[in-house]
Amino acid sequence: MISTFLTKLKIELKRLLGKCVYACVYIKNSYKELKIAPPQEKNKKRHKNKLLNLLIKFSEQWKIISLSLIGFLVIYYGIGAAVSSKINNNLNYNIQITEESPRYTTEALRYILKTQIDDTAWTPALPIIFPASILDNLPNFQIGAKDSSKYLIKRLSVYHADNNLKEAADLLNYPANIWLFSQTADDKLAPGSAKQYRKALAKLTDFANSPNNQKAMGYNEFLYILSGLENIIEKQLQKLSLQVNEHNSELLDFKADNIFYYAKGNTFTVYYILQALTKDYQDFIVETNEYEDFMTALSFLRKACELEAFSIKNAAPQDSYSANHLLYLGYYLSRAQNYIQKIHNNIEKFIRK
Repeated sequence: MISTFLTKLKIELKRLLGKCVYACVYIKNSYKELKIAPPQEKNKKRHKNKLLNLLIKFSEQWKIISLSLIGFLVIYYGIGAAVSSKINNNLNYNIQITEESPRYTTEALRYILKTQIDDTAWTPALPIIFPASILDNLPNFQIGAKDSSKYLIKRLSVYHADNNLKEAADLLNYPANIWLFSQTADDKLAPGSAKQYRKALAKLTDFANSPNNQKAMGYNEFLYILSGLENIIEKQLQKLSLQVNEHNSELLDFKADNIFYYAKGNTFTVYYILQALTKDYQDFIVETNEYEDFMTALSFLRKACELEAFSIKNAAPQDSYSANHLLYLGYYLSRAQNYIQKIHNNIEKFIRK
């Protein structure tokens, strides 16, 4: 994250400094032309003298002004990014159910989306004037949590044939980087991403309070959701593996932190949904003697969520002096995946008996 931030800041400062130097040269040349101009031309330009004098003073002190501006940008973006970079990934929240919404899985999905959309500013859509727009960690984590929630909601909408879930999934499919304008060539006004995702959360709430959201029963939906979690983890493992294999030889891998935090956002979702399943199907899990495997899978997912580093590295796997955080994350996810697959297989065997 830090390396990417410094690179972006360096590029912006170079552009700004170049523009300042160009403006100073232009002002000086204009002043010289004014001094040697004929009297009639001087009269025509007399009304501009005050503005030119102001610009001339600026050109004479451009170094001080430029350094002050650079210092302000460093403080504004540096401190602003540091303050707004806190990821909302609390793993100790106790999901609660009600008589109207008696299923933990549904409430877990609502909590995941709420933490990223309502409780935290939706940073992937912020323009460059906001310090959080230069970050890589928080935006990618939020998109990861949103995308994995969308995937599960879409699967549930097919299983329950529920219109509220279908509309929620469609709304969550809206582009993540829309602030006020669309990303088309005409740049027309468009609904913001966060606004659309809040509508999706409202649709999910409608489902939670509907007759379709009954207390969890039966084995089919249980295995169906487990399959969805396995698919999410497998997809993240493929992305992590691809990045390690293709880019570990690069001196600076600027995409490593994007993939790292996107995978962590997905892991955050998988952790809470798996935890919700242990509560929705508690009796069944105890009956099949799978409680210990569930706890082990959750412990690996928790370690993956808690994995953090000052700067994300993608060093060569055989490098003894530099870390590869993508491999660390992949290790915890693969261990969790193994236990989830084990649970899935054991439950299928139990059902067939």
